[in-house]
Amino acid sequence: MDAEAKAPLRLIVLGDSLAFTDERGPQLPAEPTLYPNVIARAIEDALLRPVTVTVLARAGSDVRDAWKLVFKDRHVQFEVLTRADAVVVAVGSFDHAPAGVPPALEALVPFLHPARLRRGARTVLRAAHPWGVRLTAGRFTRTPWPEFARLYDAILHQVRALADGAAGVVLAPTSHRSDYYADVHPQRAERERGQIEIATGHGYPVVRAWPIVEPNAEGLNPDGIHWPAQVHTAIGRALGEQLVAQLRDEAPRPRAPWT
Repeated sequence: MDAEAKAPLRLIVLGDSLAFTDERGPQLPAEPTLYPNVIARAIEDALLRPVTVTVLARAGSDVRDAWKLVFKDRHVQFEVLTRADAVVVAVGSFDHAPAGVPPALEALVPFLHPARLRRGARTVLRAAHPWGVRLTAGRFTRTPWPEFARLYDAILHQVRALADGAAGVVLAPTSHRSDYYADVHPQRAERERGQIEIATGHGYPVVRAWPIVEPNAEGLNPDGIHWPAQVHTAIGRALGEQLVAQLRDEAPRPRAPWT
């Protein structure tokens, strides 16, 4: 076996807290039950090649944060994505969640001083959020659809360009069973359809998260959002299956816009 065949494949996951949190809370990157690591094992088992995993995610990450990463962070652009062999784009769930408090108010909180005022503001906004969702019947989302569609389309365009030739797959948004969102999500299905339409328009296959999560909703994290290990496993295997087919040249890969 030559040196190139022995080199690890590079898997990149562009996601949010779902990529590193399970029913117990946030986990260390090497936790084997997290879906990025499940994907890596699926590829290793199928191709008999080692896989390295890079997860670009943080708590509360939304489409604006992902856009900034792929358009403004030169390390992510030219040292991560251009070297990728496989990319998972798994952002959007937070954007589609009901908004009970204007996100602009939440964005101001870190700039409040002193710390006592900042902590108090966070407490008030968190307590008010579910009441705001009930009052508006969940009609408002964190990111309005036109803005989400514009940024999400740009992200997929940029990932295709930077990771040209890499295998790619999109994870569609999840939902919740959360008191914070007043246990409602009236726009989930419509927003999911729109996101899938954008992804498939760029040539990405899509794995739908919520049909996998919903039957296991009783095992969600106490926050009603993050997945138990069995959901991570199922989603990781589904994503891995799509990537393996492309890496074996059994399915088309998303290509750069100019190809």
